[in-house]
Amino acid sequence: MRVLVTGGAGYIGSTLVPMLLERGYEVRVVDSGLFGVEHLPPEAEVVLGDVLDFQEEWLEGVEAVIHLAALSNDPMADFSPRLNYQVNAAGAALVAQMCRRRGIQRFVMGSTCSVYGFTEQEVDEEWDARPSYPYAISKLMAERALQCLEGDGFHPIILRKGTVIGWSPRMRYDLVANTMVKTALTEGRIVVRNPRLWRPILDVRDAAAAYIRALEAPAEVTGVFNVALGNYTVAQIAQEVAEVLAERGISVAIEHQNLPDVRNYRVSTRKAREVLGFQPSVSLKESVRNMLDKIQAGIHADFENPRYYNIEWWRRVVEWGLPHKA
Repeated sequence: MRVLVTGGAGYIGSTLVPMLLERGYEVRVVDSGLFGVEHLPPEAEVVLGDVLDFQEEWLEGVEAVIHLAALSNDPMADFSPRLNYQVNAAGAALVAQMCRRRGIQRFVMGSTCSVYGFTEQEVDEEWDARPSYPYAISKLMAERALQCLEGDGFHPIILRKGTVIGWSPRMRYDLVANTMVKTALTEGRIVVRNPRLWRPILDVRDAAAAYIRALEAPAEVTGVFNVALGNYTVAQIAQEVAEVLAERGISVAIEHQNLPDVRNYRVSTRKAREVLGFQPSVSLKESVRNMLDKIQAGIHADFENPRYYNIEWWRRVVEWGLPHKA
């Protein structure tokens, strides 16, 4: 079975693609190459292309699509509001429409729990999501487009993931736990912007496993699913990171600030367990230990490299005209 993965060279995609290959899938990756593609396995077919210029021929021989291509966080959305809505909303709708036209039944899209915005209670997929910031709005727009296209054999599954963390071949240090590990090692401290805020957390390997689970779900399964290991306050995340560092003989200070944020959400993952049969298995501490193992082995340990920070690298590409593989 051939699976097409848009954005397959990204943080999650570069973890997912090897797992798909190991399960016997043929994999075609469509990626802009913004962060390079050299870290992908040679067995993967790579098409350098933009989803806004998606070519129907890229779907030749494809039986399922996992759509990951997106501007992936709030800073990128703020940097280019136009591209945020174009890539995240219109790009997803364009690819999905072509899949439906070609009779591709399974379409799995990556969304985010940040669509819930600011809530005081634990919410499920039936919650009336009304985010107030552009990144989450664009992802919710993409969800709505897929729901409009559903039917006539087209069965989209939307995964609203918690904040993804952990080590990946295309590493990022601009995600909450990953940032804490980096600053602990470089500055001897963990800075917590607001200790009371809630975030659902998910290791990148579990995120990849969730996509595979959705890919292999019965054809009649469709809809939106929250996917997360569990809900943590930012203070709890910092404490667990510090405890793992202490296991390695690294003592760090935790500095609490009280900065406002428009995001605060806890989610129920009951539907994913009961309908998809998916339960994350990588604990927060295990995720941090794996990161430390790689860093202490010298892998992705050059913390100043701008390619580990999505907005920093993108600014250089856009403003300085750098080639994608610079």
